[in-house]
Order: sequence, then C-alpha cells, then structure tokens
Amino acid sequence: MEYGKISETDIDAVMRIIEGAKRCLHDRGVDQWQRGYPCRASVEADVAAGVGMALRDGNTIAAYGAVIFTGEPAYEDIRCGQWLTAGPYAVVHRLCVAEDRLGSGCATEFMRRTEQFVRPHVKSIRIDTHPDNIPMQGLIRKMGFTYCGDVTIESRRLAFEKPFYCLLYTSPSPRD
Repeated sequence: MEYGKISETDIDAVMRIIEGAKRCLHDRGVDQWQRGYPCRASVEADVAAGVGMALRDGNTIAAYGAVIFTGEPAYEDIRCGQWLTAGPYAVVHRLCVAEDRLGSGCATEFMRRTEQFVRPHVKSIRIDTHPDNIPMQGLIRKMGFTYCGDVTIESRRLAFEKPFYCLLYTSPSPRD
C-alpha cells in the first residue's frame, strides 16, 4: 500500500468512494453526508490545497481523506469539554473507504500513515464524526483518540484528539 497526495486525475475515483460512503451511511440510518456534502467541489478544493490524501493498492484508491494543517474553524467552539493540547494540529476530514475494501483495515492503515505523515509537524491530530456513525467512532477510539467534546459541522459532531507526546530518553550512564 502506498500513501500520498491525490491529483486531478484521481477525483472521479474519489467521488465514487464518497458516493459509496454516502450510501453506506444512509443504509445505516446515519444522516451524515446526506445533504450534498462532500461534493466534487470539496475534493477539487482538497487537490488545489494539496490536502487530499489516498491510500492506494497499486493503481486503485482504497481510502481517501483530507489531511489539513491549517485548522478547522468549527473546532474553536468546542462544547461539553476541551481539547487536550493547544498549538498546531492536523485534522482529518472526509475519511472514507472504497466499498469493496470495507472491513479490510484500510481505514486503520490510512490513519496510521496519516499519523506518521503529520507527527513531525504538529502536536496532535483531531477528527470529528456524527454521533450515529458507530463504525467511525470505533476506528477513532481504536487508534487511540480521546473524546474531547462536541462541535458543530452541519450538525452535532463528536470531536476527538490524539496528542503526540514526546518522550525524552537519556542514555544510561556507563558503569565502572
């Protein structure tokens, strides 16, 4: 599997994944992504900003997400809690997996690669999801994120953060 930025030539493939994710959410009774978002313009903006990322299996995109370093304005108004860190963070938006890859670990691998990608640049990574999106909540918790409170993006979203704590190690003293 390879992880990296998408280009304009990938937009159609990403849109097929997003449309599949919308159907899956709808079939589970989750109203997330049922009002037109994310749309083609969202993915085109991701490409233009250089934040659209994919996990590829050969030439096939298995998972997609936007990995953003410029923050999320909605995260400034967190309710019923607080963020674990202050300072620079990365945010993952629009994470979705190709329908034929659901349950294969692609979302976990996308998040693992995203953490490796952002860790040198930020103090933490943040993500949010719909209260009814139980599979995404499971992934987020499995990846070690902590629930921090609620934010509003379209409607109520559960907000999570995973800090990257630095552990300082010192060499043991030589013994005589």
